[in-house]
Amino acid sequence: MHRHLMGGLVSAALAAGLIMSNSGTAQAATGGDVIRHDSIQGLVIAKDIRNNNAGYPSNCTIWNWNGGTSDSWVVGDHNCRTASMNGRTYSWSLWYDTDAFTMQYEPYWVNMHGTWKYVNRNVYTKIRDTENAHCYRESDGVNCYVTYG
Repeated sequence: MHRHLMGGLVSAALAAGLIMSNSGTAQAATGGDVIRHDSIQGLVIAKDIRNNNAGYPSNCTIWNWNGGTSDSWVVGDHNCRTASMNGRTYSWSLWYDTDAFTMQYEPYWVNMHGTWKYVNRNVYTKIRDTENAHCYRESDGVNCYVTYG
């Protein structure tokens, strides 16, 4: 299915706040979460993101530091803490607060409330506490849909 048509269908399902799990039961998504679908490998989440060197163990380059859909860059310099989502479906199973996400080994598409952005690998997308990101493997690569949750 074409990415933009699929995006509309997925966005409608996400707007309802329900995602079907493999067991067929609905899971309500909570704010500030990243949800990994299709066993995607290399999805990484970040917390405690800063716009300067904070002495943290990881470097997070963030394309939308202002939290919107426009470019407002922060270049990573020991400014975040990161964790792999491999083997996990919900970011809240790792941390209560998720601030950003990226694909470690491949570029990805982000749909920020209806606006598409092509993002390079290891470049993070910031999400607010009121937002959720659902990431899927689709015909054109990994697509992540950011919606209010």
